[in-house]
Amino acid sequence: GGGGSGGGESPMSLLAREGEKELQAALQKVQADMESQGCSREEIGSQLASVRESHAAYMRQQRQMLQEREEVYKEAIAEGLTPEAAKARVQACAQWQQQMQRLQAKHQAAMQKTHHEAEAAGVSPAEIKRRLEAQRRLQQAEAEAWQQKMRARQQAASEAAEKGQSAAEVEKAVKAVTRAQDAAWAEREAALLAAEGVARREAAEAARQLADASLSPEIRRILLARVRIGGLSARPDLNGREGVAKMWVVEKSRFAVLVDGQGAKAAEQLLLKAANLTVLQPAGGGGGGSGAAAEEEEPPPLE
Repeated sequence: GGGGSGGGESPMSLLAREGEKELQAALQKVQADMESQGCSREEIGSQLASVRESHAAYMRQQRQMLQEREEVYKEAIAEGLTPEAAKARVQACAQWQQQMQRLQAKHQAAMQKTHHEAEAAGVSPAEIKRRLEAQRRLQQAEAEAWQQKMRARQQAASEAAEKGQSAAEVEKAVKAVTRAQDAAWAEREAALLAAEGVARREAAEAARQLADASLSPEIRRILLARVRIGGLSARPDLNGREGVAKMWVVEKSRFAVLVDGQGAKAAEQLLLKAANLTVLQPAGGGGGGSGAAAEEEEPPPLE
């Protein structure tokens, strides 16, 4: 609903009351369904607790969205807009919120699909985790691009209206901005997907090399391991930095190492000799080959 109710029950109180009604109805239905199926009290209690937890998360999101709409209304009134114009802006905000919810649902489904496909393909836990992290970065970029587009659309509409343009001219200006923003995101998305395609091919090649008995045990020990760099004279600034030995480059007799970013220093990929790498954590997650304590590998969680 819009902001600035003149009296009676506040929007936040109404939201809480309606939310409690929805929760009680859901709990009653779940309990009745499970009792008819002969479920135990423990099973019913566990499911009811899950329903309460999900509903609490839903209500937190609804309260946040309502607060955002109320802030939009207050800001519009402070700018000198009429209550009707302020409510129209609130309605636009509500539409954007609904679109963001759909985007979040799409992202969650994509995360689950990425996870299931990687498991079905038999890739390593480390590669599953990497794919999920890449998926999160892509989704974050898409959400940021969407928010930027919404701000640009609003600005275009405001500027056109301030110039006294007709409704048709305002709509034309908004559509032009939308096309430009969509084109910019399409270009960025294509670049991110291309980079992920390269990363997956490199991971597949590294997995093949790990299973290649013709490569020396030392090469396979370092391959895909977390390593620390040392002994470089040409690039002493890299000594002590850490990274991952992503692949063995046969023709160069060196490892392609993705060096972690550090402070203002960006991540970079370099070709380095085995002699300049100390294993901190092997690809399998076991103890490091240099006596250093290996980090415990996290499972690839689904959010």
